[in-house]
Amino acid sequence: MLKRIIIGPGYPLRGGISESNQALDECFQKKGESSHIISYNLQYPKLLFPGKKQTIQGTIHPHPTTVELINTINPFSWYQCVKYIIAENPDYVIVRYWHPYFALCLSYISRALLKESISVLAWIDNINPHESVPFQTILTNTFLKYCDSLLVMSYAVKEEVLKYNVAKDKLITVSPHPIYNVFGSIIPKKKARKRLGLTSESIDNTRYILFFGLIRQYKGLDLLLDVMSSDKIKELNIKLIVAGEFYDSKTKYIDKIKSLGIEDSIVIHDFYIPNESVVNYFCASDIVVQPYLSATQSGVSMVACNFNKPMLLTNVGGLSEYVNDQQDGYLVNVDKTSIIEALEDYYLNNREEAFVSQIKQKKTSLTWGHLANEFDKLYKKSDNV
Repeated sequence: MLKRIIIGPGYPLRGGISESNQALDECFQKKGESSHIISYNLQYPKLLFPGKKQTIQGTIHPHPTTVELINTINPFSWYQCVKYIIAENPDYVIVRYWHPYFALCLSYISRALLKESISVLAWIDNINPHESVPFQTILTNTFLKYCDSLLVMSYAVKEEVLKYNVAKDKLITVSPHPIYNVFGSIIPKKKARKRLGLTSESIDNTRYILFFGLIRQYKGLDLLLDVMSSDKIKELNIKLIVAGEFYDSKTKYIDKIKSLGIEDSIVIHDFYIPNESVVNYFCASDIVVQPYLSATQSGVSMVACNFNKPMLLTNVGGLSEYVNDQQDGYLVNVDKTSIIEALEDYYLNNREEAFVSQIKQKKTSLTWGHLANEFDKLYKKSDNV
């Protein structure tokens, strides 16, 4: 039986990366396999973290197999982490990478593990950050140098990885982001809307679209607000739910909403949505809209799939790999007109039922078990087992 360690954020650190690390770890354990997570006791210094807090309290998904060892600004903790892993003697270690900030810390750990003949498999979300940082190419190149092989979740990310010469001779596997399954079961649309307090009017006649997740500039909320100001959208009686904490200037968006005169069409819940409440937002909406200006892959898309929710995505980065255009959702250009036309088609031609049927068929292959098997296969290939 193989023994694995996952290095990356875990409970109580919040966010999609933490959730996915936990989901993979739990998948291994449910199969009777050996796995646990080494997480951070300090992930970001407060000065570098744009949100309100990095942890969640009182989660309904405790994760007792997570060990908090790594302080990203304390090299002594990196050394302690290496000692711990060597003592555990795993067959391979999965190292989660999504931002150059972590490169020095993770490169030190990975290099030390390779010297001990412990295989290091990188699980890469983004090879380049959404907002550029100093020395990002040098930092990422250093990290890639000390990995045996790589797993990415979209072909778009693979193309970006291959721009680094150090990665060209490494094994690279592409395995799609699995569907999140920790947010509860699907509930009726009316019940979800009632839970969100959307009951001051006839909910049968109001259409709701959802923009979900941390609000950052590259996610295109600005563009979606322009869409909401269209007369065609107003005629369709569409309202927008914006659910997530602002990592960009909230004032900028509020001022734009006021200047467009669309206050009555926007519902803003500007806080980090806890796991137990996620179901309400997806089940209350008719379609999830992600008008991203750039992207690699999307955890939000996988939450939408979990709830059989159609998506409208812009054709950037790896998002094209999530939707079959006009079969289970929409893949559109990054412009106001394209988004409006897709929403018109969705509502006027009553596409929801047909799209949901296609999503149900597609989601059967997007499992954590598939990802777990891909890591095992990648280890065996890289280690010539």
